[in-house]
Amino acid sequence: MTTTPHLPTGYDPYERFFASRYKQGGRTVYSVDFSVRELVTFLPKPDPDKPLDNKSTQRRIVPKHAQDFAEYLLEQPEWVAPALLLRAPEIFEFESYDAIATATTQFGILAVPKDAKSEIQIVDGQHRTLGFHLAWERLARRIEEGRALLAAAKQQDPALVDHHQKELDQRLGVRDRLGSERVSVQIVLVETPEIARRIFVDINDNAKGITGSVRDRFNDRTAVGKALNVVLDSSELLTDRVDLEQDRVGSSSPYLLGAKHVADVIRALAVGNGRIGRVVAKSLKEGDLIKEYEAFEDALVEAFPVLAEVIDGDLSPSELRQQHLIGSNVVLRSFAAAWHDLRLEGSTPEQIAKSWATFDEHMDLPVFASTQDSWFALGVVEPRTGGSFATRSRAQDFKTITKFVVSQSRAGDAATWLRASAEERSLVPSH
Repeated sequence: MTTTPHLPTGYDPYERFFASRYKQGGRTVYSVDFSVRELVTFLPKPDPDKPLDNKSTQRRIVPKHAQDFAEYLLEQPEWVAPALLLRAPEIFEFESYDAIATATTQFGILAVPKDAKSEIQIVDGQHRTLGFHLAWERLARRIEEGRALLAAAKQQDPALVDHHQKELDQRLGVRDRLGSERVSVQIVLVETPEIARRIFVDINDNAKGITGSVRDRFNDRTAVGKALNVVLDSSELLTDRVDLEQDRVGSSSPYLLGAKHVADVIRALAVGNGRIGRVVAKSLKEGDLIKEYEAFEDALVEAFPVLAEVIDGDLSPSELRQQHLIGSNVVLRSFAAAWHDLRLEGSTPEQIAKSWATFDEHMDLPVFASTQDSWFALGVVEPRTGGSFATRSRAQDFKTITKFVVSQSRAGDAATWLRASAEERSLVPSH
């Protein structure tokens, strides 16, 4: 039996890939796909510390964005990434399969120089590209550490050999997966950075970003995302009163909240004003979040009769926002964070609802700029002539309102309340 010897490839200055070639905007474009291994070999690693100048064709890199993408690649077997757009001068060789060419597209083999890193530049996708590099480097370190631990176990603690072998095999499996799965890449032939910047501007001018409301509704990998969609379907208060697309709800909007606001409320019920990190996210259960939201909403409706009017259709969300602070998404989220804190202290839903009922008569709008007003004294309301109908929404404002709600809830009937019926002129800026 005669076997064909492997031909050495190290002497070839090119690596070859199946590709297509076509025109877009009058420019030649090659479309190819790389594995993650090939991508980090052929594409330069973006440098977040590289100073920008007037010849730069990219914005400044946000390292955390790239780091988060790297961790996403390593943790999510079902990862997805759109095509990367690159630019390069004509440094390629293309062998066309004329027999399968169309009138507008040629198919064939693209020869990419092995030293292409010095010639290829990123037009769109620098954070993803850096994320691919970081993920591959992080994986290599984990494999190296795994081999070291396995070797040490074989010599010092045979009982741990199976454990370290399984960990190493898992990491090697991730590397094999990323080494075989593909990333679409488009390479546009561009000679000057001026044209590259023009392409970058065109891409971003024509792109429509995703809102937080859509992101939260579509992200069913998280317990919060799963709970959100159940709550949106089952809540009496929220049915047909949530904007599923936009994050901002104006004063005259027919919606009570945006989907993002509802997700923020669910998060606040789980962690207060804290963040949901990776470890906490894994511990959250969809069913627990739904039950907690339902108890929270029941307490709100019991404590604030105006919400029952909204449910019955006797009061619109826009009318609520003109009459009562509970119509503010900022105040609602702060009450959710206060609920979390009070529950940690041992308060029952019934106790919280009872204490919140004492708030109702003290939450009428507007809030006047006065030192004799409990809400204005918190520093979360802008002083306006004729009073304000909403609070600010900075992170510190959420914390301040939450702390106030918790304090007043503890005091219950003994809480001190001040409400002003007119502003103090000295506190309202003159225009």
